Amino acid sequence: MKFIVFGEDWQSHPSSTQHLFKQLAKQHQVIWINSIGMRKPTFRLIDLKRVFNKLKSLFLSKRSSPNAKTTDHSLNLDLTAHTLAVLPWHDNLIVRLYNKWIFNKKGFIGDEPIVYWLSVPTAISLISPREQDKVIYYCGDDFSALAGVDHKMVAPFESELIKKADTIYVVSERLANKMPKSKVKMLSHGVDLALFTTQTAKARELEQISKPIIGFYGSLNAWLDKALLLTLAKERPEYQLVLIGHLIEDFSELLKLDNVTHIKAVEHDRLASFSQHWQVSILPFVDNEQIRSCDPLKLKEYIATGTPIVTTRFAAVDPYRETILIADTHQGFIDRIDYAVSLSKSQNLNWRTNQSQQANNHSWQAKATLVCKQLRFC
Repeated sequence: MKFIVFGEDWQSHPSSTQHLFKQLAKQHQVIWINSIGMRKPTFRLIDLKRVFNKLKSLFLSKRSSPNAKTTDHSLNLDLTAHTLAVLPWHDNLIVRLYNKWIFNKKGFIGDEPIVYWLSVPTAISLISPREQDKVIYYCGDDFSALAGVDHKMVAPFESELIKKADTIYVVSERLANKMPKSKVKMLSHGVDLALFTTQTAKARELEQISKPIIGFYGSLNAWLDKALLLTLAKERPEYQLVLIGHLIEDFSELLKLDNVTHIKAVEHDRLASFSQHWQVSILPFVDNEQIRSCDPLKLKEYIATGTPIVTTRFAAVDPYRETILIADTHQGFIDRIDYAVSLSKSQNLNWRTNQSQQANNHSWQAKATLVCKQLRFC
């Protein structure tokens, strides 16, 4: 089967779509379209960097052979990644006509049936599905609440995509309730079991820290509870709070504390070298629409690692409440941190093994096999 996938930039920090298609591309042809955007660029530094990287990607792709495949030989992937010279003003008719022309000019469409897999709602404006084709909407977030998305621009494209989609995959019950029941299927996030369960050496960035480490990796964005993290760091100076990821919001008040360490985003394959060696993994999220609908990738990665987890309460953690420590208040969160630190020091408990086993049925390979069976490709 031939897939045309609209996702984020291939080999950027991997999303669930990338993890899934690293498995599907072992048996199926995949044409991956790098991000076409869901917001209009501004003069903010983050947008200027993104425009620069997009232009750089276009330049490099023109210098390389047009038939060269982006292939991980260790996985034997049949996957070609493409950056299209599309414009992000998708709500403009002229821009949409231009973008569709750019897509059609690439010659991706032949006589064989195509499965269009759209993780980006604006991509529906580029494609013209035929009767033999299928359209899959992979909805991994509530785009009406997702930070960094032009909600007003994206909303009509998502409505059109929902209408045209043959199947809609969602990652949470809350998202499922927003979709037509006849089309929706649940596809929760998976985990790279080998990466997170195989013991690895401690990251060099942690070697000089002697205190118990309370760790988090991911974007340092508006969905993190800054007040909670500040309270934790101030009330527990005997712990070192380690935050790994891109700084999107202003965390300067937190980062000036001596027992708080910020590490820039690291490669995905290095994450286990941190989370296996700190004492507690945390998910300190605020309660908002985005978090109520999410299924964080790091949740199952944390679980697979086996390190005790402390989290604020949101829907995605409920199935794991027997082993994850869930808090409803700031004080409750800190109390559970204390308990988790004591758990991590105990030599007599099987906490790590029991928790890690919960991830065994959630490998990305299992998720890809499920998709193949449901779409009748296997």
